[in-house]
Amino acid sequence: MLPAPPRRPCSPMSLSHHHPAFELIAALRGASCPSSALRLYSLLRIRVRPTDPSRFAWRPAVLVLKPLSAAASLPLLSHFHAHLLRSNLLAYPHVASSLLRCYSLLSPALAHHLFDQIPPSTCNLVVVNVMLGSLCRSSDLASARAFFDGIPDKDVVSWSTMLTCYFSHSRLAEGLAFFRTMTFTTQLAADYVMLVTVLTGCASAGLLPVSCRAIHGYVVRREITFTMHLGTALINCYSKAGRLDYASRVFLRVPLRNVMHWTAMICGTAVHLGSEEAIRLFEEMSLSGVQPNEMTFTALLSACGHAGLVDQGRLFFELMVDKYGLEPTIHHYGCIVDLYAKAGKLEDAYKVIKAMRMEPNTIIWSSLLAACKKFKNFDIAGEGMEKVLTMEISEENSGLYALISDLYAMGGRWEAVIRVRRLMEERNVRKIRGSSSIKVGELTYWKKIRMVHGDDLRAYEYIIN
Repeated sequence: MLPAPPRRPCSPMSLSHHHPAFELIAALRGASCPSSALRLYSLLRIRVRPTDPSRFAWRPAVLVLKPLSAAASLPLLSHFHAHLLRSNLLAYPHVASSLLRCYSLLSPALAHHLFDQIPPSTCNLVVVNVMLGSLCRSSDLASARAFFDGIPDKDVVSWSTMLTCYFSHSRLAEGLAFFRTMTFTTQLAADYVMLVTVLTGCASAGLLPVSCRAIHGYVVRREITFTMHLGTALINCYSKAGRLDYASRVFLRVPLRNVMHWTAMICGTAVHLGSEEAIRLFEEMSLSGVQPNEMTFTALLSACGHAGLVDQGRLFFELMVDKYGLEPTIHHYGCIVDLYAKAGKLEDAYKVIKAMRMEPNTIIWSSLLAACKKFKNFDIAGEGMEKVLTMEISEENSGLYALISDLYAMGGRWEAVIRVRRLMEERNVRKIRGSSSIKVGELTYWKKIRMVHGDDLRAYEYIIN
């Protein structure tokens, strides 16, 4: 028998896979319970030798901090913090940034105190950005901006964190001005996270046409890849703005279209072009091999409800459950009940409600009762109204009391009308007055931007040109 060849010394990369502690690290990565994570960490500390690579020291500490943060136990986190201090593991930037992130979620004050104690040799830009994110989650926007201004070498993460802070505090004009400052005064290029942040903020304020065109142009000029989030955000914004031609262009330029891109196109098409085009897109999506998700069927059922396609909607509901094995959510039940109710199939709608695996909410009951009022079906309405009156109805749905009162009045049950009125008084329910809104342009935001950029009215449209 030939002698076995001599074993070569393991390289650092192969050592990580053949080391006896590697299996414990893999188990620690999947640990979700703090007790099991700490137990695995203790075993790992026993097996790690002083001559092992340094990553066997700091990586387990980073992995155990995740379940400790999820447990939201400040005493447990403080106990592990003391161990990190004794073991000198806070000298590793990865450990310091992970611990700082945990404290920022549980106690911003303690996070700030920890940041002041981190030595300059450990406090790299990753740690600084974590601290910036902690300040941005607080309500003190001025302190966050002052901290941002004090960062010497800001990267894209620093700018993106501060930009998200402006939009999360509904400071749209300042956020757009801040974004324009980065694109005009630095050599940094906006990544897809920043672009999605701007699109989301502009969409919430109704500033869709200009922002979509500007960001779309920026993506094309910088040759930025249409990632899942960026492509979906652009398609959604163009669809909400009614520009399905541009939404289709973005959709076709996405290299690997997934279910989110298809769903965004189906939603936009259902709203503006009709349900038939949305169904055609779904069929094309199925032929391409992309599996639909819950949101896809919500869009399809909603489209069928708007067009009154009862048979098609029933087919999609059965297809979702039988073929794709998706569990219907409250949104799917709401769509199918609304579809049946608008078509006058009140018995079918009530059967769906009784077969639901969760408690129907007030929106579903409102759809059924409104249809009962329209088609004068007081038998089904009577069963539904008694159940609704036992539920807790929020102020946003206070009109449901008025609907029930009208149904009782139409049925001639005046004693029940009086009971509903008294119930409204006992629960201190006040019907919200009717209101409407109109779009008068973007003058408010133009004025705010003019305060920052003078009379350059093109500042917004060319904010990222």
